[in-house]
Amino acid sequence: MPKLNVLIICEHASNIFGGEAMLPLNYFRHLSKTHHNVYLITHARVRASILQIVDINQDNVFYVPDTYMHKFLNRHSVVLPERVRIITFGFLMHLITQAYQWKLARKIVKDKKIHVIHEPAPVSAVQPSAMFGLGVPVIIGPMNGGMSFPTAFQYMASKSERILYQAMRVFSSVYNLCIPGKLFAKYLLVANKRTEDALPRFRLGEVIEVVENGVFSVLDNPKPISQPNIINVLFVGRLVDWKAVDILIDAVGLCKDGVKLTILGDGPLRQKLEKHAQNIVPNKVEFLGLVPHAETNQYYDNADIFVLPSVRECGGAVVLEAMARGLPVIATAWGGPMDYITAESGYLVEPKSRTYMVEQFSAIIDKLANEPELRYQIGQAAIDRIKKHFLWSAKIEQVINVYNHALKS
Repeated sequence: MPKLNVLIICEHASNIFGGEAMLPLNYFRHLSKTHHNVYLITHARVRASILQIVDINQDNVFYVPDTYMHKFLNRHSVVLPERVRIITFGFLMHLITQAYQWKLARKIVKDKKIHVIHEPAPVSAVQPSAMFGLGVPVIIGPMNGGMSFPTAFQYMASKSERILYQAMRVFSSVYNLCIPGKLFAKYLLVANKRTEDALPRFRLGEVIEVVENGVFSVLDNPKPISQPNIINVLFVGRLVDWKAVDILIDAVGLCKDGVKLTILGDGPLRQKLEKHAQNIVPNKVEFLGLVPHAETNQYYDNADIFVLPSVRECGGAVVLEAMARGLPVIATAWGGPMDYITAESGYLVEPKSRTYMVEQFSAIIDKLANEPELRYQIGQAAIDRIKKHFLWSAKIEQVINVYNHALKS
């Protein structure tokens, strides 16, 4: 296989900025372990976290500056609801970043004799890309989007948010013609059919389905069958409204004695959720805050059940992480988790209503709490599914094949 010079471009490549930022970092780190030469362009705001990573070549990382305009937009966006901020001020900040990335990419393509450019993030299917006209094939994705709230949870999107999202989808083909990276990309990688359907109408490149998320390691077996006095339910994620952690807290409140909930993560709703937990289930919920990703496996290994109650989850890498540690997973039958969980390897709860979800999560938790053999059986099925479909080693091999096809064609 020929040695390639690959340039990865993204706004954030970081292990502390959330799941989407980890994707390009994972591509960079693990492609760098192959015989190919891999370079990365990202934003200066993640420099501190990247400098702490010891297993990468820091000389191959290039940063675009955090400009006055970035800081101005960020400062004046804090008053907006998070999702509105992302699709307005966040969108403008990304366009500024892309302008600097394009200029830097043009130089690196020439200096490093780049063969192919890969833009793995943002994962939005409709957000335009400025990575075109650089003289080499461009691959974008895997993207994962086209999401909305379930019917029973439409109220969670404000009127302004619904209008903005609708406008983005209506005009996505127009502004993707004005900023035509996706029009001219050699390949557009998507996680599922839902995302393919959300892509801009006008595009010249081929669409290829590639799993968005994955894991690097997997156990051979779940932990041995046992029946502890305390059944530990685990949640990992940001504490924001669409993660629906309040539903999980209420569900644990309905469970039998001996079921406790551990919450890893932080976010704007933490204080509100802590107060809610204290009112509903005092002494049954523990908030541990943000934990470095490298340390999360010990929490998976101490858990008995993993739950992700999100009602707007495009991906859900934590589901795969829990499955890889042999945990039975319960998640919402909406978005990303539906791509990962089968009837044999976990449970999916329909988002029919808040009350229905609370009752179903509670009933399934109690069932698993009472049946250690069932926990083991589902955990083993989860491990087997991870080995077959969701290992990063297979993803890296697949993406390298895409690079080679892009050059051959």
